[in-house]
Amino acid sequence: MAKRLPRPRTLKGEPKLAYYDSGGGVAGEAPIVLLHGATLGALDWENIFPRLATRYRVIAYDARGHGRSGRAEGYAVDGLVADALRVLREVARTPAILVGHSLGGATALVAAASEPAAVKALVLEEPWLARHRDGWRADYFAALHAAVRLAGTDPAGYTKALARIALPEPGPRGERTLGEVRGFYALERMSAIYGAVDPSFVALLGTAEREGSLAIGDAVTGVRAPLLLLAADQKSSALAEGEADRIIAAAPDRTLVRFPGVGHRIHGVRPEPFLEALEPFLRRVRS
Repeated sequence: MAKRLPRPRTLKGEPKLAYYDSGGGVAGEAPIVLLHGATLGALDWENIFPRLATRYRVIAYDARGHGRSGRAEGYAVDGLVADALRVLREVARTPAILVGHSLGGATALVAAASEPAAVKALVLEEPWLARHRDGWRADYFAALHAAVRLAGTDPAGYTKALARIALPEPGPRGERTLGEVRGFYALERMSAIYGAVDPSFVALLGTAEREGSLAIGDAVTGVRAPLLLLAADQKSSALAEGEADRIIAAAPDRTLVRFPGVGHRIHGVRPEPFLEALEPFLRRVRS
């Protein structure tokens, strides 16, 4: 199946948000809204979106400061959540199933706590919760920030800088640097994705900034929607030791699926097992 998204549309507001809507689906059934991880964009769902769209209405969007969406004065959690709620109200317009990866998972979690009537269920893939505040992968994000600052002024230097960045975890074929990666996360493709991210956003990652941590902590225990948690191998996971079990134990109707030996971007490097874990949950919450 071709890896592509439908034509982008624009949700007006401050900031403007680019979104992708498959349409279709069964009337009355909840749409699926995909929230990407930090420094990525809706393009990171290209190997998942078309497959889900054969059965469901699927919506993806570029978070503020990413892809085709507008830049913003701030990138705190509350702003990211406000944008997610705009998409739910103005695009989905009906209770939706949120599928969030990494920082998108934290955003989805807080959005569900903020407006429970707008969210039918949650899928959190490697949600970046506590470690969003403790310098997780700080060296990687510092190197990425140095590279993306060159994107608009020195394209050749930007590409070279990206290629030299050490990966925070070995690639699926043992790759050690971004320049060695092939396939879905190859340098050429990631160059376009990273080049569309606001350097000011990247500068915030891996710091000790703690804004929004209380809202995330409250959401972990407060959300009552059915929840599926997808966790990577502990060596690569955004989840601290024992955090996945604590999330599952915090409320009823929660399911944990672990992916031993798989890194933080489960859906990107292992799309088939990702969908195999996702589909039973989707069928159950939509029935």
